[in-house]
Amino acid sequence: MVSVSDTGVGLPDQQADQIFNPFFTTKAHGTGMGLRISRSIVESHRGRLWATDNSPRGASFCFTLPTKAEGNE
Repeated sequence: MVSVSDTGVGLPDQQADQIFNPFFTTKAHGTGMGLRISRSIVESHRGRLWATDNSPRGASFCFTLPTKAEGNE
């Protein structure tokens, strides 16, 4: 598992389940495609990408990828 955390504003309230949707953005000049593309890449390698809120500030983005041994089973 790889995890990246920050101490920013965190995940948007009541919208955390939408952050991986195409074209969803909280930024004035964002395209809303970055997290969707990232998840698509990870999933194409049979992995998983998710986000969690850090309390009191920030967010963590985590992903896992299968090992070669797991992929052969």
